[in-house]
Amino acid sequence: MIKTILLTGSGGFVGKNLKEHLSNKYKLLTPRSYELNLINSNETEKYFSENEIDFVVHCGSIGGYRNQKDKDTTLEDNLNMVLNILKYKNKSSRVILFGSGAMYDKSRPLIKVKENEIGKHFPIDLYGQSKLEISKIVNKRDDVICLNIFGCYGKHEKESRFPTYAIRQNLDKKPIEINQDVVFDYLYIDDLCEIIEYFIKNFPKEKIINVTPTKSISLYEITKIINDFSDYKSEITIKKEGYNNEYTGDNSLLLSIIPDFEFTPYEKGLRELYLSLKDEFLHQKI
Repeated sequence: MIKTILLTGSGGFVGKNLKEHLSNKYKLLTPRSYELNLINSNETEKYFSENEIDFVVHCGSIGGYRNQKDKDTTLEDNLNMVLNILKYKNKSSRVILFGSGAMYDKSRPLIKVKENEIGKHFPIDLYGQSKLEISKIVNKRDDVICLNIFGCYGKHEKESRFPTYAIRQNLDKKPIEINQDVVFDYLYIDDLCEIIEYFIKNFPKEKIINVTPTKSISLYEITKIINDFSDYKSEITIKKEGYNNEYTGDNSLLLSIIPDFEFTPYEKGLRELYLSLKDEFLHQKI
């Protein structure tokens, strides 16, 4: 019986949503990085010795930000956090980690890539390298799984993330600019939370799983959906012709484990995000 879950990275996008989703179902421990530095072996050992933890959902991560260079220690830091968790947790407790499409090497087009392609191309960025190294650890253990996310959107995401940026521009009655169009697998955050809860209750034998929707979407298509349900129609500008590298993953393995899972349509998810941001927008105007 899982009673207590350690949720790391609870101040981030995924962590905040998971905290809200799981808080009424489990006892959650949600220390921030300034309260528990998982890179520090002594701190991690002390925390696990002082708390009875049945399950770990590790959302904490360093690097991987678009248009921002990874820190020189990104590889070591991400790896050490995982190694410390696995070293000091209870032997019976299980762990969910998060990978990324970056481990497949995002310097090239990633078109519905499958889990068996991991390691065939070496990532050029330190963040991607760290996720690749973590996947090697996961493959050797039965008490940990790695969920690969290619894109995720929803409430609490950073204002710079494209869906929130585009909606805010529309609410401000401003044009929406796209540097270059690109096709993503954008998973709605509520779907991700449901999938994680399923794996907490039904820990799979599969080690590394792409958690990504079946249907992909381009940035331009996102702006069209926003314009369709908004009273104001933003002008859409694409600065560079053509498409940037696609960033999508194959979800066949996921759907073989949860065959009845239904992904939230983009129209529904974007509308819910729009309404949430509109409430904030109107509140700020008061």
